[in-house]
Amino acid sequence: MSEQAEAIVWIRGERAGLGPFSGDLVDQYWRWEQDPAVLVGYGRQTPDSLENRREGYQHQARGTDDQLRFTVFDLTGEKPVPVGTATVLIDHHVRVGEFIIQLGEAASRGKGIGTEAARLTLDYAFHIANLQCVHLSVLAPNTAAIRAYEKAGFRMIGERRHSGYWLGERVGEVLMDAIPEDFPGESVVKAIVERSL
Repeated sequence: MSEQAEAIVWIRGERAGLGPFSGDLVDQYWRWEQDPAVLVGYGRQTPDSLENRREGYQHQARGTDDQLRFTVFDLTGEKPVPVGTATVLIDHHVRVGEFIIQLGEAASRGKGIGTEAARLTLDYAFHIANLQCVHLSVLAPNTAAIRAYEKAGFRMIGERRHSGYWLGERVGEVLMDAIPEDFPGESVVKAIVERSL
């Protein structure tokens, strides 16, 4: 996104907003994905090249029928600032999706932005995409992420043992899911639609 372009934010909470996954931000997405804290959080061991990320974006931009992809914005300042991405990979056969989020800007972590972005993504997944379950896996030592997911409406459903690495140590993954009946609080998405009618 160019410095002069105004951020497009489709869904706004108090601290976080969701807008389009944008080709203008691919270099920024790549920079976030190479942050050592993000690499460890995803259990990845190797960085990616910028060229490969740009090519990957082109593939992701074409495959929009089976995925929700958003840029996460920090709304706590004067203007919306892109700070991460949120994705739901959809299995249309059973109406479920796998949730993935990253907050690449370290200054935006620990402020409730990830929690609210996860909740807004669930809101969209349940009320627009009509999914019946959204699930995720998170490395067990990533306790900050687990707490954020719980606050957003996810519940722990199990653990996959010895399935990842955290700082060189073999660890398990916590499995979590959310269903529409458990969605916490008011729907921002429903309010947007009702205002437009």
